Amino acid sequence: MSEMEAILKNAIAQEELSHEFYKRMASLVSHKETKETFEYLAQEELEHKEFLLSCFTPHGCKLQGKPQDVHLAEAVEATPFTEDYSPKEALVIAMKREEYSYKFYQKLATLQPPGEIKAFLEKMAQVELAHKEKVEYLYDNVAFPEVW
Repeated sequence: MSEMEAILKNAIAQEELSHEFYKRMASLVSHKETKETFEYLAQEELEHKEFLLSCFTPHGCKLQGKPQDVHLAEAVEATPFTEDYSPKEALVIAMKREEYSYKFYQKLATLQPPGEIKAFLEKMAQVELAHKEKVEYLYDNVAFPEVW
C-alpha cells in the first residue's frame, strides 16, 4: 500500500468514527430535535466517507466551491455532555470536531514536502473546512432563529 492510500484509508476510518460518534450521541440524548440533529450529522459523515471513497475511482475526488472560515467554532465553547443537550449544544460539539479535523489536516500538510501527499492533505483540510462551514451555518440558524 502506498503512503497516499494509507492516508486516504485513515481519513475514511476517521469519517466512520465520526459517524459512530454521532449515532452514539443520538442514542444518548432525550430531546427529539437534538436526536435528529445528531442523526443528520451521522448521515453527513457517511457522505464524507463516500467522497473519500471516490478518490479511488478514475475520476478522483473533486472539491466543489471554496469554503469560507468564519471562525464561529473558535468563538464558542462546548459544554460537558448531558442527555438534555439542546440542538444548539449538539451543533457546538460538531463544530468543534470539524474545527479539530480541519486544523489536523492543515498541520499535517505543513509537515509534508511539496507533492501529491501535501496536495491531498491540503484538499482534506478544505473538505473539513467545508464541513465546519456547514455546521456553523446550521448553528447560526438554530442559535439565532430570530434573525431569520
